[in-house]
Amino acid sequence: MKWIRLAFYMQLLVITSTPCYATNYNLTDLTIKKLRSVGDYQGTTYDNTLELWFTTPLEWPVGSGCTTTYRVFIDKQHTHIISAAYLAFSTGKKVLVNVDNTLPIRAGACEVSFMDVLL
Repeated sequence: MKWIRLAFYMQLLVITSTPCYATNYNLTDLTIKKLRSVGDYQGTTYDNTLELWFTTPLEWPVGSGCTTTYRVFIDKQHTHIISAAYLAFSTGKKVLVNVDNTLPIRAGACEVSFMDVLL
């Protein structure tokens, strides 16, 4: 009997819990204007990143922590995304950039979750 009551309360807790979702933003048809490689730079905020600067302003939804309208960044550990950025830049291809609000935001610039190189 005690286990049935416990199972009931656990199910009730799961059903009534407020869900917490990460917010993903997709920005598409962007052209990379400039790549900036950042090494050791005044503390650790910008260290070891690749910044992607775009030809058109980025339009973020209202309430987004992403406020910088001209760049996003890629952390050094994501070499596959860095390779895709160099490919898109060198060939002039447009990209779709996805950012996630749970990743670091540096001076209003968001970190890239994934990037598609578009045809």
